[in-house]
Amino acid sequence: MFNLSNKDLDELGKDFSLNKNTFNNKSFLITGGTGFIGKWFISALNELTKKNNFKISITVLTRNKNLFINNFKNDKNINNINFIESDIRNLDEINPGKYEYDYIVLGANDATYDFSLNTSLLTDTLINGTNILIDKFISKKTKMILHLSSGAVYGDISNFKSGVSESSNANFDISDVGSMYGLAKILVESTLNNLGYKNNINVANARCFAFSGPYLPLDKHFAFGNFIRNALMDEDIIINGDGSPVRSYLYPVDLSNFLLRLFTIDKPNITVNVGSSQQISIKDLAEKILDVTNIDKKVIIRNSDVDHPEKSNFYIPNTSYAKSLGFKENISIDESILRTFNFYKD
Repeated sequence: MFNLSNKDLDELGKDFSLNKNTFNNKSFLITGGTGFIGKWFISALNELTKKNNFKISITVLTRNKNLFINNFKNDKNINNINFIESDIRNLDEINPGKYEYDYIVLGANDATYDFSLNTSLLTDTLINGTNILIDKFISKKTKMILHLSSGAVYGDISNFKSGVSESSNANFDISDVGSMYGLAKILVESTLNNLGYKNNINVANARCFAFSGPYLPLDKHFAFGNFIRNALMDEDIIINGDGSPVRSYLYPVDLSNFLLRLFTIDKPNITVNVGSSQQISIKDLAEKILDVTNIDKKVIIRNSDVDHPEKSNFYIPNTSYAKSLGFKENISIDESILRTFNFYKD
């Protein structure tokens, strides 16, 4: 599915014993299904359907159904996928109660800097969109909501060199427009938690950090994707800065398997970091990508100041709680580089 490699597809859903009652004959509504995480999560559900002979109904809320379907041109197995072609900010044509789902995955937002700086679009999509979705799709059938939140809810976590934990207090400079994304995500988390408590619906807020892998954009502010693009084009990697910021990158197979696991945990409220604890500096990442892909080019450090809304030298999650819930990180940074590079090369 989505032209992912057989190796990736084979590993989706294999990391834990499945409770058939959790997924079989269940229905999912997924917003943000055309995004990076959305593609992988839908692929994981589709693999569960095929490998276990499950009956899983997937409905994707998307603004462009044909663009989504074109990604399946080599896959004959999409009869279980339905579409609602609309924008989450405008669902006037849908009457409350018209559609009912067991599980709802809320991921309709853009994680780019451009989106985070567009306060009108951001609040309309995240806050108003969430309230509209609740009004239109929450029903007595709803068992769980998975919210793809963000590590941005912590604000500046530069001082958390070993990784920020879920119990850490947020640290925002509210005069910085770049803080709006994290603040909006906190408000969405609070809204969903309140909804869950009042309606006996399990809510999982998955605070997502940085990722590698196929379908990661190669032309946005994501360093991993940009460096893969440089390697594909056989060119030097230029870093606008000193290369010292530290990040970690989780491969989407491990991400998707953990998101699936969250549906098997019967708790009224889960807020959990989702990411890798394996730290690497931006400079070391660039050098490793050239080394693993065997590209004979250089990493050039410019040492210039770059004005981004998120100025954090360390953006690392503490994943202790995730591990207690069964999270496993099986794919190394070297392997993730190779798989991402080969995906785009092919």
